Amino acid sequence: MLVSTLRIPKLAAVVGTLMATIICTLATAYADCGDPGQDPCTGPVPTVDQVVGIMQQLTDPDIPAASKGSIVSPGFSPDEAGTIDDHLNRMNAFGVLPLPFVVTDIQSAPNNFAGATLETNGGFHQGTHARQIVLVDQGGHWLITHDTAMTELDVFWRVANRSLGYVK
Repeated sequence: MLVSTLRIPKLAAVVGTLMATIICTLATAYADCGDPGQDPCTGPVPTVDQVVGIMQQLTDPDIPAASKGSIVSPGFSPDEAGTIDDHLNRMNAFGVLPLPFVVTDIQSAPNNFAGATLETNGGFHQGTHARQIVLVDQGGHWLITHDTAMTELDVFWRVANRSLGYVK
């Protein structure tokens, strides 16, 4: 009995070490460009003008949010589209739109993605701090990701409402 109890902890230690080695090897084998210890990504990236164009279309109140599937991946749900249209129309009515976009630091990322730094400058109800946005290349056409679009629209709405009780 004493012999078998000694072997089980040793076996468990060997199995644990083997599993850790396999997991580390698999993680290294599937590391993406740009990850620590990997080469930087070198794939295609959108131009500054392309990113600014996407953002201008995203915030254009004359383009219904339900029709923005050509710039947002995936497109907006009907509920999201209704809220977005309402917010953009209010922002437009109070002179907050168009927003002055500044795009910098565009970089390639794995799997047809790219990142960029976006901020808006302008008046008190337009200026935002620099934030990272994510874009995706779909068949040679750059789109903003749904999550990024929703986050940015929320930021623009909150900034537009700084001490503007009548925009809410």
